Amino acid sequence: MKWFSFSQDRGAATATLWVCVNLLVQYNGYAVYGSCTPVGILTEVLERRGCNVFLYVAAALIPALLLLTWLYTRDRLHPEPKRLVYRLFLLGAGIVLPAGLIERGLIETGVGTSHVPLRATLITAFFVAGMVEEFLKASIVERKALQPGYMKSPIDCIVYSGAVALGFAAIENILYVTSSGFETAAVRSVTAVPAHFMFGIIMGTAYAGYLWAGRNKALAYLLPALAHGTYDTFAMSAGLLANVVLIGYLLGLMALSMVLLRRVTHWSKDLLAARG
Repeated sequence: MKWFSFSQDRGAATATLWVCVNLLVQYNGYAVYGSCTPVGILTEVLERRGCNVFLYVAAALIPALLLLTWLYTRDRLHPEPKRLVYRLFLLGAGIVLPAGLIERGLIETGVGTSHVPLRATLITAFFVAGMVEEFLKASIVERKALQPGYMKSPIDCIVYSGAVALGFAAIENILYVTSSGFETAAVRSVTAVPAHFMFGIIMGTAYAGYLWAGRNKALAYLLPALAHGTYDTFAMSAGLLANVVLIGYLLGLMALSMVLLRRVTHWSKDLLAARG
């Protein structure tokens, strides 16, 4: 099966175009992440670092693509359509720009401003970054996978949510890595990218609970935002203790994600067996 065909899937073509626009706008000085300034990331990389920009892009993309491939192979009984997974990945990538614009707007209006550093960090982590990014991701999953009826089993929810999360992580990672170099690529490959991936697993589990266990759909929005806000709180805090706690949190989040993935996989097998 072909992964993608522009002639057969206009939605994916639109998503691809939107990602390109997203990157062009970010690269021309409208990004809100890290040191993405009007100087231009491409010029900075080529002239100051003397390195091919495509190496940076590849280094930024590889972690997300490897995790996406691994996640897709978790559903061996009834694999999801590759084209749909790819489209959701692109749609997740496409929301980096609106997320950044919303976050910058919130910051410029004073959200996250406080004379108490810890309070400012918590507001920014949970209400600016965590809530905005995870709510946008969850809305994409709901509109493009849940509402059309593509979620046929619990594991589908995790695969689709993970694809959106990894698409977002991939573009965000490109922006960071092309402005900061391979050291950033190495650090984020074991921190931020897996974190977005695990937020997606939490989101997918919540959607599965909504569809097959009658739980509140709002959990698919709130739980990932809570997990994301907690991660950003430690990531935004300076000092050795914050870094140690962040590593511990990531390890705990990884253990939780693997448990959730294993349970949802067994849940899917049981439902498939019950259907005969």
